[in-house]
This record gives sequence, structure tokens and C-alpha cells, in this order.
Amino acid sequence: MKARGFTLMEMIVTIVIGSFIMLGIAGYVQLGMKGYADTIDRQRMQTQAQFVLEKMSREIRHAVPNSFHEPDDTTKCLEFVPIEYSGFYTLTNNDLEFLLGNDATLNPMPANAWMVINPSRYEDLQPSSSQSLNVGGLAKTGDVFVISGAASTIGGSSISSRHYVYQDKSEVRYCFENNQITRNGITVADSVDTSVSDMHYLEPTLQRGGLVHINLEFTQNGERSVYQQDVQVLNVP
Repeated sequence: MKARGFTLMEMIVTIVIGSFIMLGIAGYVQLGMKGYADTIDRQRMQTQAQFVLEKMSREIRHAVPNSFHEPDDTTKCLEFVPIEYSGFYTLTNNDLEFLLGNDATLNPMPANAWMVINPSRYEDLQPSSSQSLNVGGLAKTGDVFVISGAASTIGGSSISSRHYVYQDKSEVRYCFENNQITRNGITVADSVDTSVSDMHYLEPTLQRGGLVHINLEFTQNGERSVYQQDVQVLNVP
């Protein structure tokens, strides 16, 4: 009995059909892998956006009231001064006595520390302003810090007797430039359409406190994701 194998034509047809099947399978696998890769990229972008919004929101909420301003030498930047310590003060005769509410054991005050009372604008935090006092290196007198003769020199007062302590030249600056968000020159997010993204400070009104409006638009592979958030400045003078 003769054993009969494939003819040349049958072999060619088999190879051609097998090639079409493999191409179909490869295309299906490629489509699935591309979908998976796109999902990972979207997840990365969303995670990045959530991280940036949370970081910016936390810092904004813990900024010295009314310290927000747009620097003159920039276009899409917002700058503010973070709070290092806060507490309450009282005027005794001609002296100003104060306590720190978030660190009762601190003594003396850190170097380059400044105090401000009832700031209404960024300029009130400058050394030349009568609203701010240099408290760097100040030691306690008994249980409180005392600034002798400050009661007659301070330029304003707080209804709630609150004060804020900050470090000189400690400003935090967020900028939107070159498709990136930077914090003091360090990149914290990329793939940002900086032509439409921005953040700006809205002055407080009788109905609400100060707000910082953040508008972020991320771009990736032709897709756009828009994130908008209003952050209330919780601290009050």
C-alpha cells in the first residue's frame, strides 16, 4: 500500500491559510495589548493629576492669609507664603506677648522667623512692613514669648488675636510653563497643556473666604483630561 503525502499545491494552500489565521490572531493580540497600554497611560495621568491637585490644595490651605500674589516677572505663576507656626497674642502695656498653638515646647524661635498680624496683602509680610515683626532667635520669658515695645509699632490688630509665623524668603511658587507644572523650579507634573491651564487667587468677599481656582488640562496621545478645583483658604487673619 502506497503512503501518499501533501502535494506542493496543498502545502502552499495550507501555508497561506495558516498565515492568514496567524495574522488575525496577531492583530487581535496587538489590539488587546494596545488597549491595555492605553489604560495604563490613562491611569498614570489620572494618578499624576490627583497627586498634583492634592499637593497644591494642602499647601494652599496652610498658607498665610492674603499672602497669595502673582510675581511681576512671571506670566502663569502663583506665589504664597507657608505657615510655620501660628497661635494667639495679647497686648500687655506696650509689650506684645504670644503663644504658639502648634508647638508649645519650642524655645527659642527659629532663625529668620517673622511674625505677621492681620495681613491684608503680600506686601504686609515683607520686612519693611509695620505688619510684620522679626522674632528670629527670640526666647521665652516665663511661659510666653514677649516682644518689648511692639504694641505701639505694630501696624494692625486681629479681631481673633491670631498671629502667623513664617520663614523669611520661604515663598512657594507654582508655575505653568513648557507643558509642565513646576514648584520652585522643580517639575511636579508633565503632559500639561499650559496654554489653557492656570491657577489664580480670588479675593475674599462678604459671602465667602479667599479661593484659589485651579484649572488643569492634561494631554496624552491626542486625548485630553480636564481637572478643575476650587481650594478655600481656610486661615483667617
